[in-house]
Amino acid sequence: MLLMVTSSVSSAFSQTIMQRAQITRNYDIQRFQQLQSQFYQKAFSEKQRAVQMAQANNWPVKIEKMGVFSELQKVSPDGRPIYYTTFNVNASKSTRTNFLNTGGQSGLGLDGQNMTAHIWDGGLARSTHQEYDGPGGTDRFSVGDGTSTMHYHSAHVTGTIMASGVHPNAKGMAPHARAVGYDWNFDTSEASAAAVNGMLISNHSYGFAVRDPNTGKPWLPDHYFGGYIEDSRNWDELMFNAPGYLMVVAAGNDGNDDSANGAPLGGNPAYDKLSGHSTSKNNLVVANALDAAVDAQGNLTSVTINSSSSEGPTDDLRIKPDITGNGTTLFSTFEDSDTAYFSITGTSMASPNVAGTLLLLQQHASNVNGSFMQAATLKGLTLHTADDAGPAGPDAVFGWGLLNAKRAADEITNNGSHSIIEEFTLTDGQSYQKQVTSDNVHDLSVSISWTDRPGSATTVINSSTPVLVNDLDLRVTKGAVTYSPWRLTGITTSGKGDNSVDPYERVDVSDASGTYNITVSHKGSLTGGSQDYTLIVTGLTADPDTDTDPPTTPASITASDITQTSLMLNWAASSDNVGVTGYDVYQASSRIVTVPGTSFAITGLSENTSYRFSVSAKDAAGNESQPSNPIIVTTLPDISVSGCTGGISSFPYYEGFESTLGAWVQDTEDDLDWDVNTNGTPSINTGPSTASKGMFYVYVESSIPNFPKKRAILNSPCFDLSAETQASFEFKYHMYGASSMGTLTLEVSVDDGISWNSIWSKSGNQENLWQTASVDLSAYTGASLQLRFIGITGNTWQGDMAIDDISLISEGISGGDTTVRLTLHFDTYPEETSWQIINSSHHQVASGGTYGSQADSSTLNIDVDLPAGCYSLKIFDSYKDGMCCSYGSGSYNLTDTSDNRTLAEGGQFAESETTGFCVGGASE
Repeated sequence: MLLMVTSSVSSAFSQTIMQRAQITRNYDIQRFQQLQSQFYQKAFSEKQRAVQMAQANNWPVKIEKMGVFSELQKVSPDGRPIYYTTFNVNASKSTRTNFLNTGGQSGLGLDGQNMTAHIWDGGLARSTHQEYDGPGGTDRFSVGDGTSTMHYHSAHVTGTIMASGVHPNAKGMAPHARAVGYDWNFDTSEASAAAVNGMLISNHSYGFAVRDPNTGKPWLPDHYFGGYIEDSRNWDELMFNAPGYLMVVAAGNDGNDDSANGAPLGGNPAYDKLSGHSTSKNNLVVANALDAAVDAQGNLTSVTINSSSSEGPTDDLRIKPDITGNGTTLFSTFEDSDTAYFSITGTSMASPNVAGTLLLLQQHASNVNGSFMQAATLKGLTLHTADDAGPAGPDAVFGWGLLNAKRAADEITNNGSHSIIEEFTLTDGQSYQKQVTSDNVHDLSVSISWTDRPGSATTVINSSTPVLVNDLDLRVTKGAVTYSPWRLTGITTSGKGDNSVDPYERVDVSDASGTYNITVSHKGSLTGGSQDYTLIVTGLTADPDTDTDPPTTPASITASDITQTSLMLNWAASSDNVGVTGYDVYQASSRIVTVPGTSFAITGLSENTSYRFSVSAKDAAGNESQPSNPIIVTTLPDISVSGCTGGISSFPYYEGFESTLGAWVQDTEDDLDWDVNTNGTPSINTGPSTASKGMFYVYVESSIPNFPKKRAILNSPCFDLSAETQASFEFKYHMYGASSMGTLTLEVSVDDGISWNSIWSKSGNQENLWQTASVDLSAYTGASLQLRFIGITGNTWQGDMAIDDISLISEGISGGDTTVRLTLHFDTYPEETSWQIINSSHHQVASGGTYGSQADSSTLNIDVDLPAGCYSLKIFDSYKDGMCCSYGSGSYNLTDTSDNRTLAEGGQFAESETTGFCVGGASE
């Protein structure tokens, strides 16, 4: 099967450190590391097996045909290939996004400033395109993984979200936002890593291919259509563990294909066309409409679905797609030049139309409330305020209707007066009641939305068993009349009654007047003992008896756990005549966060700096207390450890960190520790996969909350060089990750740690290999010295740095190192290639690979510094067919950069090839 981008031809996080910390403050970091590793290992093994079967069965790994790009991902249990396949001015008008932008009638000036979208697709956008600079700011597109291959589809999706509008017709929904691009390989693993670092919204304009693009034969198993399969469950598990993150997904472009599904739900071939992550519960699945007719006030007058848009529902009759965007003949960026544009059509275009707009709604919520909405709140608000399209009520074509960004933003603004948007937790056995008053003009609409736990995946065709885990119930009553929520009653019909399948319920009361009672309850027992949910109510009157009494002022504010970069604020609870709903924390005069409890961890501070904090309380009516008495806190100064222990006077000295730190000591005044590790680090696309020598090495883990600019210091024992006249220090280091991954420094002290001097330093990505550093210590002989490694993380979680195989010898360094350049011209399987450089003592001094993130048939240059001596270069191919010429014309070449002398070259070998060479004047 193919995972496809469905369309037809016609840097880094930008949220602030505080905002990211707020988003992730209740996340289970250890669970995310488990998910990231689990998803990666499974995807890797599935891909490896699929490629092997492709070679045996002559399946193409990648297919580009008639404007559709597909790439092999895995093999189904019955042996069929599964592929991913690729599924603006008018778009902005259709969804009323233009009302939110600068110059729009809402007057909100929302352009995505300081917001970031994450985009998984079949490749990357062109980072130098003029639309990613310009009025919206410079260099706003960055790469989130090791991908280098560009694709027009990815470029078009990216532009739809964040193009500046250099060409006015190409202006994106959030023209000042940033975007991070990834290819679709290992998407769940990469999304796990991004979510734990504060990702709010991602776009996925691809899904499973239902037919072989070459033969037209259906090849997706029938139970995939509408089924809650493992892929559906995995994404739900990720979103449940990251309740601030919402995944936006294209529904697909199979609306006109009524025969690919061999067993359509209810025997109706015009429906039941969603598969994979499009059948997850917690995401937002987007259908594609033609340009909508909207009047000058932003009211929808008419809209028509594009016939190619894939229809739902799911097999358990959940309402999917969820929402409709505009993705027909969208004009956006292309990848073949910095000024390239084109118009294409598909749910692939409707999805970023929605994703970019939702980014603006999160920005507005943060501006109004001082914090972002939970994903369930954002999704619920989107569905609550959509314009109904098609038959009355939700349906399996439009979902809940066409996105109406203007109305959604209005309800955020009106929260607490004419609308209610509140996040609650329902505990097991509990119910919640609230009385509201209609404005007697608009319909009274009440909805609840929640991020449900992952359900049980199934391989049963058309299984009607609900996959909802925690079934919440919403009812609205007036006197003896009870109003029930919408639900699908069949493939093509909807009605009102008990909804036991959707994690979103909405009750609409037409011609409402007077007072109504809202009740939220649940069936059975709540798995986990509780369920977070959001209540949304619109069509309310401003109650003349609204609470106007503010809470009491928070007292007894204190600070604890003070470090160079962080502290914990604590305060006594306030009281209120109705009830305190939260506390606003202020740094100086700026509100930095709203929290429900009486403490908050502040991070990202500077050392030896004074800060002023205060806290105020607020209630459900929006009344805010007077701020507390301010507290002024000074972070700790940069205090270096002193004291030199464990003297070493016998040389040579070696340390390989084999399960322990040996005589090296963790600093007690830094932010992080160096960890002893074996195999790879928890995060993908950073850190080594093995030790340089032996089984263990030490490294700095840079995942949240260990960045940015957190220090990890590892102190050596004392080295007594009083009897030496020459000395050198050598070690292996590994710095692979993002370009801004941080700095590794080696420092020396000759006064028992009172003062330190830098004698070696490297910053940024140094490629995925162990490299050798040699430092001459001859200037420090005749006395004792101490060394220390300082790792300082950058502004990304992809910043794991490692050291291994340390030696101090009582000999000088003769001459300088020689830089050799290894050039790898890959075949069509770069993920099979790896290499090592071995010295004359049979120790590995450098290595790299494999290169699954490299583009097929691409070229990679790797520089390695080697001391004078003789070495062996070993090239490996895991499939045992070399780099040439079964699958492309690959080769390798090793040169001495000082004289351009060729040291080794080749390409045609089986499992491995070894070539000896010497540098620096040495000879064998």
